[in-house]
Amino acid sequence: MNEPFFQGTRDRALIITGSWLNEILLEKKKKKKKLKLKFPRTAEEEKKQREKRQRAEAYKEQQQQNFVDLACECKAVICCRVTPKQKAMVVELVKKYKKAITLAIGDGANDVNMIKTAHIGVGISGQEGMQAVMSSDYSFGQFRYLQRLLLVHGRWSYIRMCKFLRYFFYKNFAFTLVHIWYSFFNGFSAQTAYEDWFITLYNVLYSSLPVLLVGLLDQDVSDKLSLRFPRLYGLGQKDSLFNYKKFFLSLLHGAVTSLIIFFIPYGAYLETMGQDGEAPSDYQSFAVTAASSLIFVVNFQIGLDTSYWTFVNAFSVFGSIALYFGITFDFHSAGIHVLFPSGFQFTGTAPNALRQPYLWLTMILSIAICLLPIVAQRFLAMTIWPSASDRILRHGRQLAAEEQQWKRRPSAFQREVSARRSAYAFSHQRGYADLIASGRSIQKKRAPLDAVLGTGVPGLEAAGPH
Repeated sequence: MNEPFFQGTRDRALIITGSWLNEILLEKKKKKKKLKLKFPRTAEEEKKQREKRQRAEAYKEQQQQNFVDLACECKAVICCRVTPKQKAMVVELVKKYKKAITLAIGDGANDVNMIKTAHIGVGISGQEGMQAVMSSDYSFGQFRYLQRLLLVHGRWSYIRMCKFLRYFFYKNFAFTLVHIWYSFFNGFSAQTAYEDWFITLYNVLYSSLPVLLVGLLDQDVSDKLSLRFPRLYGLGQKDSLFNYKKFFLSLLHGAVTSLIIFFIPYGAYLETMGQDGEAPSDYQSFAVTAASSLIFVVNFQIGLDTSYWTFVNAFSVFGSIALYFGITFDFHSAGIHVLFPSGFQFTGTAPNALRQPYLWLTMILSIAICLLPIVAQRFLAMTIWPSASDRILRHGRQLAAEEQQWKRRPSAFQREVSARRSAYAFSHQRGYADLIASGRSIQKKRAPLDAVLGTGVPGLEAAGPH
């Protein structure tokens, strides 16, 4: 690890011009080569030339590394009188040597290279044209909106995307691994553990809408609290919500859920007798029980992951469960089997199986074993190891009351709007041209000093209006 360039903890700033930037980074303009008669080089000369180029390249990379390290030790870096290529080069150096996610913001055509080089480009629509806006990922009208873009919308987007990815891995592992456990009991015959139509519609209808709404609407704290506590933004900078550890935890969570979904119904159906004296432990009843338990578990799990509840979120969770049962009863009816006998073979399975109380008790047991440990773990985490957002939510009412009393101070920089404007250059009327040329003013003349002080000529007051 390189030693720091500065000693102490003082805040420092770096100001560098474009010419010095070229000297430091060894990015000099290439001169046009004159035509010269070249003679073939020997192997030794070629080797020396190649080593010279390698040393120059290594020295150049070291210079660039030193410049980036020096810049990162400063509180602010100002590059003035730089070309568009140099702006893009500085961004590229940060991406290369710091492995950081970069954001570039600009308002003119000379910022287009920098905006396109950065991971995230932001354009400001101003007086310098629309080139920067057309080349950017996001655009707004004023620079101050960048704070809300990062601290509010950027943070919410990171949280939503991480929840979406973690849940998507979890629900698919919980769904898919059941087939692997079932293959140990069917002689690896490739027979599926679920009905074919359930496999087709699982990711399309039964579990897609709740996670989609979480990815669009979820938020842990309000926008005002996000702006008030900027340290919450550090969650994304540290990759705390999605990394290799979180991925393998989602994989493990899905694997454990699949074990519970398969083995609890399997153990319950080993030696069981229904109310009608018949054993419900056939393959089709087992498939319906496992599928129903899975739908309940994955939809209630996304309910536990949801931080911002709305009517739409609640409707999506319970609507997905209702949609599953509606389609299942329809596909297991005798009428659709008569129309398509080869495509719908679970005739009467759902109506016959779901009327057994033993089956519902089995599903409730599976759901409870899957979800209760998650509820307990999250309760302990919020109580013993609360995150920054958990601590803020714990004092939500107090903070909301403070926000009601807090009033936004007016900006110290306000433009005064003149009451009288001239549009002479853009009008077809006479305007104020004669007034400007004559040197007169249309403002009210100031009263003389004698009148203000009341020391004028005697008799003047009688002449004035009363």
